Amino acid sequence: IMHRLRQIYTDPDTGLVKIALLAKIPLLAPREKITVLLIGNHSAGKSSFINWYIEEHIQSVGVAMETAGITFVTSGKKRETLMGRATMELHPHFRSLADHCKPEFIATEISTSKRKKFPMITFVDTPGLVDGDMKYAFDVDRSIQWLAGEADLILVFFDPMGQALCRRTLDVVESLKQPATGAKVHLYLSKADEITLEKDRHRVLMQVTQNLCKRPALNQYGFDLGTIFLPKEDALADGELNQIGEVCQLFEKTISMSVQNTLNSLEADCQRVAASLRTQVAEAKTVRARRQRQVAGFTTAILAMLTIFAFGALHFSA
Repeated sequence: IMHRLRQIYTDPDTGLVKIALLAKIPLLAPREKITVLLIGNHSAGKSSFINWYIEEHIQSVGVAMETAGITFVTSGKKRETLMGRATMELHPHFRSLADHCKPEFIATEISTSKRKKFPMITFVDTPGLVDGDMKYAFDVDRSIQWLAGEADLILVFFDPMGQALCRRTLDVVESLKQPATGAKVHLYLSKADEITLEKDRHRVLMQVTQNLCKRPALNQYGFDLGTIFLPKEDALADGELNQIGEVCQLFEKTISMSVQNTLNSLEADCQRVAASLRTQVAEAKTVRARRQRQVAGFTTAILAMLTIFAFGALHFSA
């Protein structure tokens, strides 16, 4: 369905994008895939989660923060790596990201994996967030905030082994819990299986929850902090502790919603283009009628002058 909807926009002869140009309305064809933004502190398991989901080791784990950039991971016909401007051409909706992040720190990893719902998903992996005097090669906070506005889902991973209370991560999460993006944010305590004792797990959950709830934007009704870890076998869940299966269900639900949202956007775009074309036609008719009146007036004046000249000529001859 998403592919057919995109064709309605991009057909070279009758596509809505081409028709919109006649109506002087800039349109972008809808994305065929949902965008899932992953953020969190360093070593929170973002890259490992992507590798697990697509069942391919495509993202390096534990990359140094100084050299880490923003990576789009998407499905394609052949394994390929795109850098900088090539990524912007592949993802035109994200071209403005270059205003916040240097192109050399933007890349795309194309995988041939067809596992789970990956053909309908584009993951956006972001650098790990740390406190202190750590300096990144670009404005990571602003880049994440901009990406959040374009993403369909935002997954925030907290590493329970010492970095879960990273102030920078909390600051970014709080900035995202705004009306425009708040509904898309989902919080998870990753690597939950590394906490072997139940009492330690509860203690970490309480600490993270308390620190999150200290933030006004995060202290709200319906607050939820899930626990996930990568299954040791092919199963989607290892008991009630692991909610990674629910994350997969969340992807499927978001894909279904994206289809409906794209249908709604198609209807709205068609109405907008049609209204603009009707206005242009009405204006063209008005201009044509005015010109016809001007031509008729000019013709009448010429005929009057010719009549007067002819009458004068006859009178002079007589």
